[in-house]
Amino acid sequence: YNPHGRPSYEDGDIIFVDPDVQAKHRDRIIVRLNGSQEAVFKQLIVEGDRRFLKALNPAWPEQLIEISEEAAICGVVIGRWVSE
Repeated sequence: YNPHGRPSYEDGDIIFVDPDVQAKHRDRIIVRLNGSQEAVFKQLIVEGDRRFLKALNPAWPEQLIEISEEAAICGVVIGRWVSE
């Protein structure tokens, strides 16, 4: 965890995703964008009826992107496995 109390993720981490949890504002989610076969791991930001994906990596060039209703949320991240 980082100093702000939010989980941080490293390349190669194993995350647990629940496809039955309803995604809400600030959840970390797995989402497939507009018919793409590729899924991404982002934070969901909800502002009124608009939804955005926020990059978890602060160095990522595009920090916030709006998503349409066609985006398929595959599940909500419910945990991360940490090796001892």
